Amino acid sequence: MLTKNRVDHSVVLRDDQLSDQTWALITGASQGLGRALADVCAGLGMDLALVALPNSGLAQAAQEIAGQYGVQTAYLETDLTAQGSPEALAQWALDNRMPVSMLINNAGVGYNSKFEHSTLRENESCILLNNLALVKITRLLLPELRRHNRAYVLNVASLAAFFPMPFMPVYAPSKAFILNFSLALREEMRHTPVRVSVLCPNGIRTNPECTGKIESLGLMARLTCMDPEQVASYAIQGMLADKAVIVPGWLNQAIAAIGKFAPRPLVSAVVGAFWGRTARQGLPTHPHLTSPIEGLTITHMFAECQFPDASM
Repeated sequence: MLTKNRVDHSVVLRDDQLSDQTWALITGASQGLGRALADVCAGLGMDLALVALPNSGLAQAAQEIAGQYGVQTAYLETDLTAQGSPEALAQWALDNRMPVSMLINNAGVGYNSKFEHSTLRENESCILLNNLALVKITRLLLPELRRHNRAYVLNVASLAAFFPMPFMPVYAPSKAFILNFSLALREEMRHTPVRVSVLCPNGIRTNPECTGKIESLGLMARLTCMDPEQVASYAIQGMLADKAVIVPGWLNQAIAAIGKFAPRPLVSAVVGAFWGRTARQGLPTHPHLTSPIEGLTITHMFAECQFPDASM
């Protein structure tokens, strides 16, 4: 198990698993799971291109990682839902001559409310970031990835990808899209140097607010949730082992398996009863905070917190 900002030495590389000079590009890298993934990659000697929202602590994270692990770090602060942002990101990597051979699409947002209580901006942000930005970045960087003898794409979905989720009616389908997109791309890349995996974690304890909410959700939430360092270590191990779908934790793996066979109406009712308890009541108090940057800053805590998905 990882402790904060330390390498999990159980992640062991074979000589054929990475290119001689590996740059890992990680989105949503300033905190939470994204920061933990950056720490694991840096601990394995990878140089890092880190991407996150402005004013999210990205510059400090890049400096800390470079100092601790002795790797090169570069960072770009951008709102990936803004028009032209994924294209600018790809051009930034090209202009700085970063030989990116690992792409980790981690950035994502969501909300917990009835659909009728959601705002158009919340729904738009969820789709733009979780899906459109991920597709654009992957497509734009694919030629660079294919140039290497071995390259990896790790897309971060969620256990929510396996279930219909009342009170998260856009977030869960956006994660199902990531799951199916990743599996389709994996098949297309079968005879190329690019290996594609998708990570489907359950809840992740990333900050005191998140931990408090997880605690309030009951015993099952506590049993199925993990620390970001644990998830990051498991994810990188699975990616390097060329696993298609990576579900950290045996209990979460069982939940995902059961979900494939359980009747959809039953799953919807159980998940709805669980998430209805924490759902926001009514429209946001300050709808003006759903602008592209500010709205994502607020909902970013949801994504970084990664509350338990469909596990009850």
